[in-house]
Amino acid sequence: MCRILFAVGEGKRVRPLLEALLKSSEHDPYKLARKRGSQHRDGWGYVLLKDGFAEHYRSEDAIFEDRRKVHEVMEKLDDFVVFLAHTRAASQGEKNLFNVQPFAFSTKRGFMFWIMHNGDLDKARLIEMGELDPAELEYASDSYAMGVYLCRFLEGIEKDHLLKRFREIKSTTKSLMNTGTLLMNSEKEIRAFITAYMSDIYASDTLNYYYGRLLYFEDADIFAVVSSTFEQYSYIPFGEVENETAFYVRVNPEGKEFKVEKLRF
Repeated sequence: MCRILFAVGEGKRVRPLLEALLKSSEHDPYKLARKRGSQHRDGWGYVLLKDGFAEHYRSEDAIFEDRRKVHEVMEKLDDFVVFLAHTRAASQGEKNLFNVQPFAFSTKRGFMFWIMHNGDLDKARLIEMGELDPAELEYASDSYAMGVYLCRFLEGIEKDHLLKRFREIKSTTKSLMNTGTLLMNSEKEIRAFITAYMSDIYASDTLNYYYGRLLYFEDADIFAVVSSTFEQYSYIPFGEVENETAFYVRVNPEGKEFKVEKLRF
């Protein structure tokens, strides 16, 4: 499974979070305690939304082997930004560039979205629910199948639509359904939707619980949700996201503003 970062607000305050993502991916003590190795090395990617442009990057290299790109992104993290980043430790799907996250989708209903996920979903169940072709998704990850499901059924970027569809997907969770989604419609409205869900069976193991938690930090000029390992590599006073929580974020880049709504997921 993976490490994730979502942040919106002052870019300079996102830089230490990206540094913590790199360190968390190179040596993750929570992953090591579960006897699953210590690294998230099966590729990494990010989406940066800033100044009216969106930059989407994915690489098969581990983030800690792609330091020149990390440095390049660091330099771009200033002023107001929206930033998603993901480092992969593959559990389902081939280890290749196709399955590196975040994924990008454009719908026929006039909006697009980027999505990332940490955890394990029942891919076969998702395919069945979505009436999808299993042969077409044979080598795709469960996370990609989730994106295909949303691309087909998600009606819009409003919170009621998002809650409805993500609750459907929640029923397929095997371990974790920690997700971050950035959405934009043709009217230039921007929303983010973050979910934190851990199944009871998975959470009953203490090592799994500490590995799978999400943390958050909110201040006047930044809101961030990150994987648990960040607490090992940052002095930021994170709080723990309660299980079955979602955050719906309205983003106004022109006004350099964001509004966070906490929801029961």
